[in-house]
Amino acid sequence: MYLDQLTISILFGTGTQRPEIEAVLSKLPQLKLLDQTTDPQSFVSQHKDVSPDVVLVEMNGESRVPEWLEKLPQDLPHTQVLVCSYNREPDFLIRAMQVGIREFLPLPLAPGDMESALNRVRTARKQLFPVENREGRIIVVTGHKGGVGSTTVAVNLAMALGESAAGRIALIDLGRPFPDVGTFLDQESNYSIVDLVQNIANLDKSFIQRIMQPFGTNLSILHGVSDFREQESIDLESLEPIFAILRQMYSFIVIDLSHWLDEYFIRVLTEADMVLVLTGLTVPDLRNLKKLWPYTTEWHQDKRKLKIVVNRYDNSSGLQLRDLENILQHSAFATLPIDYQAMMQCLNQGSPLASAAPRSKLWRGIKDLTSRVLAETGVDEGEANGASARRKKFWLF
Repeated sequence: MYLDQLTISILFGTGTQRPEIEAVLSKLPQLKLLDQTTDPQSFVSQHKDVSPDVVLVEMNGESRVPEWLEKLPQDLPHTQVLVCSYNREPDFLIRAMQVGIREFLPLPLAPGDMESALNRVRTARKQLFPVENREGRIIVVTGHKGGVGSTTVAVNLAMALGESAAGRIALIDLGRPFPDVGTFLDQESNYSIVDLVQNIANLDKSFIQRIMQPFGTNLSILHGVSDFREQESIDLESLEPIFAILRQMYSFIVIDLSHWLDEYFIRVLTEADMVLVLTGLTVPDLRNLKKLWPYTTEWHQDKRKLKIVVNRYDNSSGLQLRDLENILQHSAFATLPIDYQAMMQCLNQGSPLASAAPRSKLWRGIKDLTSRVLAETGVDEGEANGASARRKKFWLF
């Protein structure tokens, strides 16, 4: 029922508050008024991290769509923008639709009109999430040592899944001691998994959605915990219910997991539907992985879900894939090519490969890995792409 409960903010775009609008909203069920303001710029900055489900923009009788209103759907991608106005001229409505506004209400605001609009918002929100009887898959990306490229692969795998799979994608940064997803994507956030743990008694999907930080059109990020003391304070018993709710909200949950071999690591591993263990193809890498592998297979009961991914693979080097298979008695699931130029572009721009180096061999390798993940988890990629295309069609309430 969390999708029926909505939060709303009022933005008085003409600079004058109208108490009668608040009075209408106060009478509607399952609706919580968060705030109201007359300043569009401060409104956007205040809601960058945690945005309302709906913003009702009052435009009185303005004849044109101002620049800040044109940008509002992009500035708050998880918020539905509703406009109420005396102006119903075609030019005004068409321009608003062109910038992503799908709902218009006449002034004076009638309770019936507002309630109908909110019900359409509820319907649209339900379409964003996978159906309840099809749980999302948890894909853990980790390695046997630091610096093996787990964050790079996790970030770009999440982006590639967002392009190929139906539904929304979550990227969870559980890197320790230094979470790196925010650094890779040039993002800052005031929220992390600690906020979910501390609110576990009242945790629901609506709360999680507000904590997650949007990136692009189809990806939501839960950033890592940078405070060492907070890392140690995480209650491990909270992980299972948190992951259970995330499964109901997202098609795929990609977790960037550090290589610390402790109870935290084991708990996350046991929740996974697939574990991608990254390694290089050097003698020290294979020796370390050989020591770790028996423990990893013991922690995860289904050994078929443990996948070795050789990162920075160069088939002209001394060791070959058959050497890995001989040592571990386990073949490589996939390889990712060495491509330092593409990686430097990503790091310097704070962008994923899809935008920083879309023609690079590393991005092609990530997309091939994504296809293998989809096939292995029982998702037909053609069907997923079709569903994704249908979701992206232009629609109008």
